[in-house]
This record gives sequence, C-alpha cells and structure tokens, in this order.
Amino acid sequence: MPTHIFTRRPRAGFTLVELLVVIAIVAVLATLTISVRANVIKKTETLRCSSNLRQMGIAIQLYAGDHQGRLPSSSHQRAADGSSLSWTQTLAAYLGPDFIGRCPSVPEHPAAVTYALNDLLTYADGSGLPVLSVRNPAATLAVGEIAADQSSEHFHFAGAARGRVTAAMFKSFVNVEGHGSGANYLFVDAHVETLPWAEIQRRLAAANSPFLKP
Repeated sequence: MPTHIFTRRPRAGFTLVELLVVIAIVAVLATLTISVRANVIKKTETLRCSSNLRQMGIAIQLYAGDHQGRLPSSSHQRAADGSSLSWTQTLAAYLGPDFIGRCPSVPEHPAAVTYALNDLLTYADGSGLPVLSVRNPAATLAVGEIAADQSSEHFHFAGAARGRVTAAMFKSFVNVEGHGSGANYLFVDAHVETLPWAEIQRRLAAANSPFLKP
C-alpha cells in the first residue's frame, strides 16, 4: 500500500510593503479620529459659549422689563450710592449664582469675564439707553467676546476717531476668531449668532450700519 507523505507548506508572512500599508492606514485612521474629536470639542465649546450669551440676553431683557425699558449700565464709575455700574453687578440677580461669564474656548484668558457690553448702548455716564431707542435690535450688537489682551467688561467703541469703528479697532477689542474663523455675538433682541470675521468686516463697512450704533 503506497505511503503518502504530507508536507505542510510554510505560512507566508507579511511582506514589508504590506506592513507599511497597514501602518499607513492605521496612521490615517488615528489622524482622522483626532481631527474628529478636536472638531467635536470646538463645536461643543461654541455651543456652550452661545448658551452663555443667550443667558445674558434673557437677563438683559428681564432687566429692561424691571427698569423702565432701559438696557443695563456699563461703566467703570460707580453710582452715587457707591454701587458698581458694571453689568456684572447690575445683571447679577438675573444671571444667577451659577453664571460663570467665561467662554470655554479661552480657558487661559486672564480676565474674570470674557464677555463685554457694547458701550454705544450707554450714555456718557454709563447708564443704559432705552431699548426703544435702538432702531434695529436684531442687527445691533449687545455683547461680544473680548480679545485675549483685553479685560474690560465693556468695549470702548465710543472713543473711535470721528465716531467710526474701523475693522482694526474692532479686532483689537473683540476675539473675532475665537471659534474657528468666527465668534459668537449677542444682539439687542436677545438672539445669538456665530459670525465669521469677514461678515463682521462687511457690516462695519456698510453705510449707516446699525451693527454697533443704535
């Protein structure tokens, strides 16, 4: 009876080219995962910042309802009784104790709060204008995000030369690209928009624009 001899063929291993392909695929997948995670974090930070501003918008509306339709004050000065005229104080009762007032995208910002009020919505003494004096509440900036080297709780647009706030001046005060290519803005009517810097420049350049001046 013939004897059959079975021999096992040696198992082929990965070639160098195959190993390099696998490594490249793993690297691409890892990069995509990191990129997706980073985008999710940035999106979350933008939404949390928008939520902060919406909370401020509601507080401003409530304040106006309790103060003859006037917007909150914004000044480094103090009232006759010594109380602060900063919105961080006048709106405190409406914002509640849990309001932080800081955008999560700038955790290292040196300022106590990273949002500032548009000072063109106040009189020279810092007291707020009547809401009814704002010609286009849905198009007029109420609160924005301050630039990294700023600390004031209100912008200083009122000091612009010839009353015109240039793009350069605006950018020196506002963190115009705090969320990717844009930033969050709260308007007088209490709605919030995430607007790119290019759109802000367009609004600033428009003739008789209500974006800053009520």
